[in-house]
Parts: sequence; C-alpha cells; structure tokens
Amino acid sequence: MEKRPMTESFPSGSPRSASPARRGRLKVFVGAAPGVGKTVAMLQEAQRVRAEGEDVVIVWVQTYGRPRTDEAAEGIERVPTRRVRYRGVGVDELDLTAAISRHPTIALVDELAHTNVPGVVHQKRWQDVEELLQAGIEVWTTVNIQHIESLRDIVERATGVAVRETVPDHVLDEADEITLADITPEALRKRMRHGNVYPLERVEAALNNFFREVNLAALRELAIWYVVQHRSRAGGQEAIESADRVLVLTSGGAVAPGLIRRGVRMGRRLHAPVSVLVLRQQGTLEADVEPVRQLTVDLGAQFELHVSRDPLAKALERADALGATHLVVVAGAPSRRDDLGWSLVEGLLRNLRGRHLHAIGRRLGTKATSLADARSHPMSLLGGDGDNRGVRGTLRLYLGYAPGVGKTTRLLEEAVRRQTRGAEVLVAAAAGGGRPTVEFLLGQLTVVPALATGGIDVEGVLRRNPSVVCVDDVGIQDLHTKVKRYQQVRHLLDAGVNVVGTVGAIDLPGFEVARELLGPFRGEQPGARCPVPPWVVDAAEEIELVDLPPSELRERVRAGGVTAPDSVAAALQAFSAPLLEELRSAALRRVAAHTERRRRRYSGLDGTRDLWPVEERMMVALRLGRHERASQLLEAGMRAARREDASLVVIPVVSSQTSAVESRELEHLTELATRSGVRLETLSREGALAPALLRWARDHGVTAIFMPAPRARRRLPWEKPLAFEVIWQAEELDIHLLGGQLPPQGPAGVTSATPA
Repeated sequence: MEKRPMTESFPSGSPRSASPARRGRLKVFVGAAPGVGKTVAMLQEAQRVRAEGEDVVIVWVQTYGRPRTDEAAEGIERVPTRRVRYRGVGVDELDLTAAISRHPTIALVDELAHTNVPGVVHQKRWQDVEELLQAGIEVWTTVNIQHIESLRDIVERATGVAVRETVPDHVLDEADEITLADITPEALRKRMRHGNVYPLERVEAALNNFFREVNLAALRELAIWYVVQHRSRAGGQEAIESADRVLVLTSGGAVAPGLIRRGVRMGRRLHAPVSVLVLRQQGTLEADVEPVRQLTVDLGAQFELHVSRDPLAKALERADALGATHLVVVAGAPSRRDDLGWSLVEGLLRNLRGRHLHAIGRRLGTKATSLADARSHPMSLLGGDGDNRGVRGTLRLYLGYAPGVGKTTRLLEEAVRRQTRGAEVLVAAAAGGGRPTVEFLLGQLTVVPALATGGIDVEGVLRRNPSVVCVDDVGIQDLHTKVKRYQQVRHLLDAGVNVVGTVGAIDLPGFEVARELLGPFRGEQPGARCPVPPWVVDAAEEIELVDLPPSELRERVRAGGVTAPDSVAAALQAFSAPLLEELRSAALRRVAAHTERRRRRYSGLDGTRDLWPVEERMMVALRLGRHERASQLLEAGMRAARREDASLVVIPVVSSQTSAVESRELEHLTELATRSGVRLETLSREGALAPALLRWARDHGVTAIFMPAPRARRRLPWEKPLAFEVIWQAEELDIHLLGGQLPPQGPAGVTSATPA
C-alpha cells in the first residue's frame, strides 16, 4: 500500500467528524515488549472518553485471558470478528467491512504489526488501519518497539531474537499521538511470575530468553528514545524544517539493510529527508535490488538505482542534485571490495566540498547472533508478567513530567495490586484532592495520615512495620521542621522498608523555570515544595515514566482535572504545548539515562559493547599541532552533538614531548571545552594512533568519531591521513568526517582517488 499523506489533524478533545472526506486521527500506544500494558492503557483511556460520550468500539483486541485486560475491556462494544479457514483451522481476524459499516468515532485495533491469514482483504493489520483512517475513523492501536522497521536490526542485535513482523515507519510517522506504556524490567518480570502475561508453564522459558533483564532494559531504552524523537502532529504543530539532506550510497548486498536503517535513523535525528542511491557497475545483475527498494520505501526514503561505469562521479552528481549534506557509506577495507569498494570511500573523502561523510565501519549488520535461532519469539510464549526480587529497602519511583499526568493514580493502583497479593502496604503520604479515582483507591488502602505540617509520620509508619510504604510527591517539606519528604524516605529505606513514591520532573534539577511556571497550579500551600536532589533519582532501583501526550494533558486541565475551576484559564496559558513537549522530552531522557545505567549493571562492563547504543555518544579526535582549526572542529562537533541529542567528549592526541604550539592549542581547547561543558581527555601517542583511538572509543561506548577530513594537499605515498587509518580499522562505528571544516579546495570537479 502506498503511503498516503495525512490531510488534517485535530487537537485532542476537538469535535471529530465521521465524514469520509476527512482522514481519521491515529493514536499509537508503544511498549518495549509484550506484557508492558499497552492494551490495558489503550482500553482504560477508551473507557474514560466513552464515559464522556464518545462512540468507542473494539474492532480487534485479543485479551489472551489476562484478567486486567478483560476488566479494562468490559462494557465496550465489539465489532464481530471474521472467521477464516486457514490450513484446515478456523482463525478469527478483524472484519474490516463490518468495522467500516459500523463507523464508530474511535476504533480500537490491537497489535498493529499482526500479519493476517490469507483470505482477508489485506496482508497486514496496519493496512486495515490505514483503510479505517481513510474512511474517516479515528484509530487507537498498539505496537511493540521491536516491530518498527527502522529499528529491526538494532533489536535483533540487542536481543538475539529474529523479528518476523514489522510495521513501515511511515505508518507511525503519520500518528497524531504516540504514548509510551512504560514499565521497568523488574516490574515486567514480576508480572510474568504472577502469571499475568504468559501461562505459568511458559514463564521460566520466557524469563530466561527474550525477557531477560538486559534485553528488557535495552528495548525499554529504545522505546523511550523513539518517543523522544517522534514529533507529534497533534495541535497543528508544524514539521521542523531542516537544511540537511542524507544520501545513503550502497551497491546492495548483505550490508545494505543495516546501512539504510542507519541512514534513516540519522535523518530522523536531523529532521532531514533521506535518499538511498544503489550504484551498480555496468554488467552486474539487478535481481537483488527489489528487497532494497522495498525496505527503502517502507522506511519512507527515496530510492534510486543507477548503473554507471564511474560510481564516484555518479554519486557526486546525485549528491549535488539532491543537495545532500550527509553522505552515508560502508567503509570497506582497502584490501577488499566491500560494498562499493574502498576507491569510492577515498574518492568521497577527497571530494567532500563542505559535505559530511559518515563512513560506517565494515562488517555492518553481518555479525552473527548465536542466540537468534535458539531463542523463542516472544509472542509464541503467549501468556505471563515480571518481578521485583523482594529485596527490602528498595526505592521505586513514578516520574511525571508535569502536574496532572496521573502519577498518584499509578502509585495507588500498584499499592492495591500489592495488597491484593498479600503484601503489607501502608500509604504514608497521598492527597486525594477530591479526585474520584484517587479517593476510591485510597479507600481500599491503609493510610497513615501525614503530619499536619506536611511531613511523614515516620515513627507511626515504622511501628506498623510494613513491607511497602507509598509516599506521594517526595518533593514536599514539613513547614514546621523544614524536613523534606525525600529525607524521610531515606530513613525508611535505611530501616529496611521498601518505598514506592512519586516525583514530578519539575522538582528535579534543571527544571527551575518550569517549576516557577507550573508550580502554582499544584494546589499545595505556599512554601511547601522543595527541589529534589539528584541522589533521589540515582538511589531508585526502578523509575517508571507516567506518560501522557501534551494535548491530552491540556484537555485534563481544560476539564478542571488538574487545578481549581477559577485557575483553568491561567493554567492553560502556563501549560503551553511547546513547554509540555519539552518537559516530556526531558523526562523521557532522564528515564532513558537511568535505564541505560541499569542495563550496564545487568550486562556487566564487558557485555555492553555487544549491545546497540540508543543514545549517540560522539568523540572529537584530533592531533594537536596537525590541525590548525581545531577549535572550529570542536565547535562543529558540539553543534552536531546538540542537534543529534548526543553526549560529546574531546580527545586531543598529545606526543610524549609537547611542543609550544601543541601546548597553546591544548590550553585553548581545554578552555573552550570547560566553558561549553564538554568533557576533554588527552590521549598520549604511544605506538599506532588509529588503534589507540578505536580502543578508547570501544571501551567508552562511543558511537561516532568526529575527525577533520583529510587535507586536499598531496601526501607522500607512504603517508596516509589518520582518517584513512581509522576508517580501515573501524568496525560498526560512524566515522564522521567534517567536510565543512576543510579549507577551500579549488573549483568544483571530481578529484580522482589515488590507489590505497
């Protein structure tokens, strides 16, 4: 099915038309793995809008007998499914004709990546969803992160599990809203051990394979970053314009899919269009081009095939025509003809003319994953949910990016679940604030009232000796004693009590401006709040983000669910969409960073090298005294790091006897890095330089090395630029050559590459 552009989008809560002339809205609930709660989150939100009078219908939801899912679906009308005979067995599938005929305002369609059995209208469920949208029906759907096409190679490397079903990226690109259904790996494994996801007889196999903690942490980190990078179309937000253009150069073959996915992910970070140019020598076969073309189209990129006697000249011609600013190519070893051959890489290096070249280290995407065939596909295990380990004195936090997202509700729902399972749970601090759901949950729990001055009654809690204590809003302080709740939480942890709490992102360091803007709408007494220090988040064994699209949060504000009725107008002004988008993005990043630390702990220091890095880590590498414009190179690296949401480290290489020129250059770089908040570490040149740089990059999880492009002047035959040496030896690294830092190279034209 061709990608059909969305013609119009609507703010959440605005009137929805059933007219087929108007494309329906698409809302996607994304999760890291089966069992995280995507379907439940979708159904609970559907129950909320149904109670407000919306026409909501289940077109397809498979509950797998999970009690929470069955309960969440109760009372929602269902469109009957269609029975199809397949290999002698009756299979239920979505009935597209019946759904369009019923024409609800909102259709709930679970499992977006599902492959239909032969005999129905479309091969894929995402195609069914597309037709519902074209019929003017709003669709809510769910998808796991491993099923997004552009991330397939990352997921397979991270987990060792082959991904069989994917959804083209353009489907999610057109989503009006994407919501993260977040859960920690520990909590998911706990759900599984309770039999809430898979049948108990399959739980151990699942926990020991796909649902290992390191896998779940990696998938969760990827899901968070995907949501961070998605730009919601809700509220009429304009697409971010970019002057960048990405051109992927390949001849096809085994490395092409991984290279194309890398180029597409780069384009997403840069908000830049991506083109894929397949270059073939005259006389070569074109039979294997179709899979590359199909992948390119699925990823929303432009595809071109050119047969030429001179691939370098054709690549530069198309780069000029497309206005490409970033060229992406596999760096073949000079002794072999990987992909397009080393001659193309060297030729591009000598003809950058202001472009940036990303030479991806050889063996891209060809490393075997020994576990891929041994592990079961997660959906084949169908039936269970994860675990806390029962360690006393642990801290678990629900993080909300702004007031009103629902973190108190999530906290109390967990408290009720734990109490139902027999745990001794106390609520040490939580305010209902007249919210019906919160008041109802509090009525089912044992509450030790907080002190009148706002502090926790720590002695009263400890006398009861509970196994779990719930503390809402750790950023409150006792007005009388000035003792902070997070300090009292530490006392409880030291006493061996497990604490589950909530914290607002605006109470964390770095959110001071937002705290001033949104703080007045929280309802506490003046002076009752205090900033929460970093150690609180660092001390948490688990952090879950309570996510909600900013458009929906604004609807809650408008409906009076966040602040008093007389403050709604002022709150709507303060809760601006751009501010909420920034807060949400920052909160997601905090949770991603915490998840990454946990992932490293799960896998051990040696194991992290084999996992994909979700967050880009860039390294600017340069030889002191060898590059007159080192500060410009550093500044370019910092700009790229900011643009691509990457961390940055500067590695100047110093000789054993530093010259006066090198000393002055190092002093200047150090001053610039310090002023800019960039980490700088010197590397002593002992022995071969390229291996030393690559070893440092590997040991520190670097994903991209920034280097100056080779000088235009001719070198002696035996004198090879450092960039060449690094590219030859790099594996699965992005060697980013900054063409923009080169001095002018004379008139345009192709400089032929000298033999390596």
